[in-house]
Amino acid sequence: MFAQDDAERNTLSGSRRTTIRARLEATLAELEAAPVFPWRDPLDAVHVENRFERDAGMLGEEGARLWARFDKEMDRLHATQHAPDLREPGSGS
Repeated sequence: MFAQDDAERNTLSGSRRTTIRARLEATLAELEAAPVFPWRDPLDAVHVENRFERDAGMLGEEGARLWARFDKEMDRLHATQHAPDLREPGSGS
């Protein structure tokens, strides 16, 4: 199973790697800019996480670094779910 993953990773074209990297970086930028958990349905977050993990895995070590950033942001955003509702102006004061 892992040999197949390595083979796929090693055969990615430069343009495909660039496309995947750009998509991951765009997702990270959105998460880093979000002040609170951005999904109303937690299942949407699961879909984003699954796609990010799959794509990051295709980039090997570079993907592992991107995944670490993603994981850190998701931890931060999940923590906002239990904070006072920051979506409403003036709430939590």
